[in-house]
Amino acid sequence: MSSPWTAPGASGPADADGPRDPQAPAASQQYGAPQQYGAPQQYGAPQQPPPGAAPGAPRRELVQAMPLFPLRPLGVGEILGAAVRIYRLRPRAVLGLAAIVFGIAFVLITLLTGAGMVPFYGEMQASLQDPTGSTEVTSVGSVGDLVLLLSTTVATGLISLLATSLVTVSLTRVALGEAVGRPVSTSEMWATMRRRGLPAIGVGLVIAVLGTLLFSILLGLGMLPILLVQEGTWYTVVPIVLGAIVGVLAVLWLWARTLLAVPAVVIEGTGVLASLRRSLQLTAGRRFWRVVGLAALLYLLYTVAVQIVASVFGVLATVLYMAILLASGFEAVVLAMAVLTILTMLGSYLASVMLAPFLSAGIVAIYADVRMRHEAWDVELIRLSREAWVADGTR
Repeated sequence: MSSPWTAPGASGPADADGPRDPQAPAASQQYGAPQQYGAPQQYGAPQQPPPGAAPGAPRRELVQAMPLFPLRPLGVGEILGAAVRIYRLRPRAVLGLAAIVFGIAFVLITLLTGAGMVPFYGEMQASLQDPTGSTEVTSVGSVGDLVLLLSTTVATGLISLLATSLVTVSLTRVALGEAVGRPVSTSEMWATMRRRGLPAIGVGLVIAVLGTLLFSILLGLGMLPILLVQEGTWYTVVPIVLGAIVGVLAVLWLWARTLLAVPAVVIEGTGVLASLRRSLQLTAGRRFWRVVGLAALLYLLYTVAVQIVASVFGVLATVLYMAILLASGFEAVVLAMAVLTILTMLGSYLASVMLAPFLSAGIVAIYADVRMRHEAWDVELIRLSREAWVADGTR
């Protein structure tokens, strides 16, 4: 006697009453087909699919479970993990944008640096070609060369600040989008740069000016004894050292207190002064020590990685520099210096491109951690994440 068991989806009692219809398997497929009663688009949210009928839902569940960082207060490892995970989530977008912006800055800085060093290259070449010649330099020429060098230094610093601010703005937007499951397109990245770029540049300029003034004032106070006494003794030199140390600490304090200003510009849409006040608020009191510790660790890893990348080109530049000098009998000094400068700056450029996403994503994670800990921002982020997930599931 045969067993009454039937295939899943078939009607047991009907099969038990008589001979089995040869078309029964087709009927089973007809009633069990996912497109008739198991399709997610017909029965609600994808997180509750019928058994065995929604192969796409687990995939969306997996994506939802792996954002840039968890939407809750973060640990140190999760913040550093967010800084690294951005490369896996959006490698082409973040590296491509950084390469374009820093590439333009690299060309401009290289030209300005070369223009500022031309007088010194000329004097060095002349002294090597005629060592017994006159080495006197007019005061007008010396002052002019110094002014040119200072001008190019300031200009290159401003270009670096401009490029860094623009890249940070776009990468901040990308990082937040990946955290809540709303990936930002390339056009949206550039649009964010256009809209929020100027306030971010303003924030960078204000911080740079304040830091310079703060250090100069404290160092100047330390130099007062030697200026008044006009004698280099221990009680006139020690204040200079103390003034320099206090000045550096003051600049570091300013940097830590204003670290979250650019994320506030992008995420909260504030202006220059409002974003600075917002950063001071987010780093006030006991929050400061956690922020400064996380930021110091992040920047330490960033600096080490930058030095590793740049040192490769530095070694190559030094080898080529010495090779050119030896091959030319120390006559092609200008060419050797040009090769050394270009390769060294190329190493800095590649290091900036490769590691800018790491730094930006890490700072965004620190910003999010502070707000989730003290302002329950995770509630809003979870809501945005669910909205994005539902919208993705209905497409």
